[in-house]
Amino acid sequence: MEPLRLYIVDDHQILIDGLSAFFSTVSGIEIVGTANNSQILLQEVHLLQPDILLLDLNMPKMDGMATLDALQKDHSRLKVIVLSSYHQSYFINDARKKGAKGYLLKNGSKTELLNAIEAVAGDGTWFPESGISEAADDAEKSVFTDDFKKKYQLTRREIEIIKLIAQGLTSNEIGEKLFIAENTVTTHRRNILLKLEVKNTGSLLNFARQQGII
Repeated sequence: MEPLRLYIVDDHQILIDGLSAFFSTVSGIEIVGTANNSQILLQEVHLLQPDILLLDLNMPKMDGMATLDALQKDHSRLKVIVLSSYHQSYFINDARKKGAKGYLLKNGSKTELLNAIEAVAGDGTWFPESGISEAADDAEKSVFTDDFKKKYQLTRREIEIIKLIAQGLTSNEIGEKLFIAENTVTTHRRNILLKLEVKNTGSLLNFARQQGII
């Protein structure tokens, strides 16, 4: 019987090294490739033809949710298990909608990981049995927002403006609400687009949803 072909994508090499060492002791599983970003995965997936992908969500340049979108478009047969530090119900549900077959927390056990791989390889799925409470979800989102600000160098004001944009407010309305001039809001909006490398408000809101900001 051919071994299960596994590919790992995570921006932390130490995690890749640890998983690689672990799977080297597991019969029936062969690691055919690893990458620190999704661009490398998308370049190699045609050639390596993995059966299962372990995918991190929080990565630079192209995050895990965007990667799921790309894989659904061009490699829908590849079975993806998200391996993430974030257990908000939003991320779990969105990953499922985008085609992931499983979702595991990085602080889970190796036994759980093997069970998830076995389930997904057998055309099953592996997701948390129940979502976390709204209060916990809100608390985790607050922590994630802080990480988001640090990663993308956004100010607290810029985060606030993103949330108001998501409510459908115009620059003038945002300025009135925050007691700042409309042209100041316009400048903030331009800086936000530049920092996040998105082209318009629609792309900004989509990105913010993917990152759990709104």
